[in-house]
Amino acid sequence: MKILRVIARLNVGGPARHVVVLDRGLRARGHDTRLVHGSLAPFEASLEHVAAESGVPATHIGELGRRISPVGDVRAFVQLLRLVFRETPDVVHTHTAKAGTLGRVAACLFNVTRPRSRRCLVVHTFHGHVLTGYFGPAANVAIRLVERTLAKVTDRIVTISPAQRDDIVTRFRIAAAARTAVIPLGLDLEHLARLDPRAPHLRRRFGIADRALVIGYVGRFVAIKDLATLVRAFARVAAERPDAVLLLAGDGPLRSEIDALAAALALRERVHFAGWVEDLAPLYATFDICALSSLNEGTPVALIEAMAAAKPVVATRVGGVADVVDHERTGLLVPPSDPAALGDAMLRLAGNAAERSSMGAAGRQAVVSRFSTTRLVDDIDRLYATALAQKRDRAGRLTMTPGAR
Repeated sequence: MKILRVIARLNVGGPARHVVVLDRGLRARGHDTRLVHGSLAPFEASLEHVAAESGVPATHIGELGRRISPVGDVRAFVQLLRLVFRETPDVVHTHTAKAGTLGRVAACLFNVTRPRSRRCLVVHTFHGHVLTGYFGPAANVAIRLVERTLAKVTDRIVTISPAQRDDIVTRFRIAAAARTAVIPLGLDLEHLARLDPRAPHLRRRFGIADRALVIGYVGRFVAIKDLATLVRAFARVAAERPDAVLLLAGDGPLRSEIDALAAALALRERVHFAGWVEDLAPLYATFDICALSSLNEGTPVALIEAMAAAKPVVATRVGGVADVVDHERTGLLVPPSDPAALGDAMLRLAGNAAERSSMGAAGRQAVVSRFSTTRLVDDIDRLYATALAQKRDRAGRLTMTPGAR
């Protein structure tokens, strides 16, 4: 199959890692893939080189990036439409909200010009969603209306967790259950799964004592991550544990605000800003506990990575987090926007090394096979083959790629 995959940008984060390993795996099975992406936003680190190093053919459309711009978005759409007509793909698979809008409209226009036997399969993956938590009430209504309209021209919608599928099908009524499938993320976790407790770490790089208790966070510094709650929760930990430090890996527009909050809470010497760290193994080797304070999540990649590295996690019970973290077995879940609950959960693990070790071991066992790249490629390969056969009404002539489950 010829597959055109469209994503807003290849920034450090789960969606970009996901699409690169997916395209790489599908190409290894003989499919012809092309990855279309836009430009990075300020404060974002790039994974574009990972796609290049993986040998994935890519097309850059600058205006396709996350930022909304009427003129730029029209330009991006025109370029994307031309690309779809030039490539004549069997599958157009979009990822993230803006790319999903422009890519699906382009695929729809392509399909209306083709006979049934030559139409492309249109697939969209929700890695998270902006249906709630990002905008005000009026904008939320408008976004849901747009997504419901787009769902009508989408052959298959992929969600990455059961909780997210419930949001798309039941809570917000975006798409019919029959068109919606749950396919968990696939990530390259092998190097983290082999991580030894004595592996090299980054403590000296950031001036952290070897005996310090390190609570770590990995991700963007944006409102939906609610880092203010994490810093306030850490203040409770710091009051009882003089050896505790908070290591924040990532960046974003709210970094100065978080820095100011740490200073206001007299935590500046104990909150460390690592910036974006590309080499994940020594980063996770530095953590004793991985924390997440988000208000909304699809499938939290940082938690999956931390669990693969055998680190216990403390997180808010939002979105697809509970589909990843088994409360009391692989980590602890707390309500969102509750610094006291988050702080108490971190204190509990801080005071019990045996519990940290057992949760870390259980977490590694839980995620390594479930979120493997092989499983992802199997699932997507099968979805494409089956759905494309149904769309083109050639079920007897189009079969799954050898090796697909």
